[in-house]
Amino acid sequence: MHKKIAIFPIDHNTVTFARYAYMGNYEAIALLAPQLNVLEGNDISKIDGGTNANIQLHIDYKLKIWDCDVVYFTNSDLIQDMSIYHDLIEYAKDLGKETIIAKSVLARLGQKAETECCKQQPIFFDDSIPPKLMTIEAPIISLFTIGENCGQPQTELSMREFFLNKDYHVMQIGTQEYSNVIGCINLPSFMFDSTVDSQKKIIMLNRFVYDLYMSEKPELILIGVPNPIMKYNDVILNGFGIIPFIIHNAIKSDIGVLSIYYGEYTHEYLKLITQFCKYRFDVQTKYFSIANSHVSKNIDDPSKLEYLYVNTDFVKSNFDVGIGKEDFTLFSPYDKESMEKALHKIEDELLSNPNQI
Repeated sequence: MHKKIAIFPIDHNTVTFARYAYMGNYEAIALLAPQLNVLEGNDISKIDGGTNANIQLHIDYKLKIWDCDVVYFTNSDLIQDMSIYHDLIEYAKDLGKETIIAKSVLARLGQKAETECCKQQPIFFDDSIPPKLMTIEAPIISLFTIGENCGQPQTELSMREFFLNKDYHVMQIGTQEYSNVIGCINLPSFMFDSTVDSQKKIIMLNRFVYDLYMSEKPELILIGVPNPIMKYNDVILNGFGIIPFIIHNAIKSDIGVLSIYYGEYTHEYLKLITQFCKYRFDVQTKYFSIANSHVSKNIDDPSKLEYLYVNTDFVKSNFDVGIGKEDFTLFSPYDKESMEKALHKIEDELLSNPNQI
């Protein structure tokens, strides 16, 4: 029997958690961000534009927390007044509920991790170990993104669902703080530690993934790559794609799947992106996951971007998937038919290589 997990708050960035909570043997209770309360009573698909999930959005927070087994507090940029977190966390604890608080929320609250879910085992770098990269024999698929709010978590978890349903033994590193709650592995914290230099990060991450590979013996590894692969412009820098660069120096991927915004693209543009991924990350990238979001510059503040969210039917009706022709495969991670068609192609590509899956 699945435990009931109340997730607060649900917004465009956290809705995927609710949609795939069942992967962690949870039944999701979606607690809507206060700023989106006009959507109360609707299905979560009203937020991500995907198919109906039969998960209702709620704003009666305390009643739903009283009714659940576990409460997960995740971060949301929509919430600036942290008092609502304080109140609901204390309420959940007073009821004796299992309470999981994301590290980013704890940081905003000025607290340290209290639960094992939020903690990570320290990984120490031994300078006596030769700077050597270990070979990982399992096929690896990199799941990276062109920008923020680009549907990357949906791509990661829909691919996980597909390969698990085909009975593959999948090892997956996710990009989200909640990834380890639903069966994935979080990237180690040293990847985001500015005191650790890039070479050490590369070697440490290689050993981290290699040790997991040797322990789990997976048939397939899915690597969620946080942070966009490149800057948006000279003001919105996106970390310059440094973390994706470090990850792909540590791990040799066989196939890349890039999340991109809904918009107008040309075959030449996709070709340039493919070349960029090949020469910067050494990853063959010919699969593109189309988000239910469109990006544009904020007219009033050039340091910010604006996002327009649309539904899957709109994307299917207006996006020209034929621009890829024979070179690329474009699909919607929210549309089962197009997604499975693309993932069957990925599976066939891996199966055709005797050194892979």
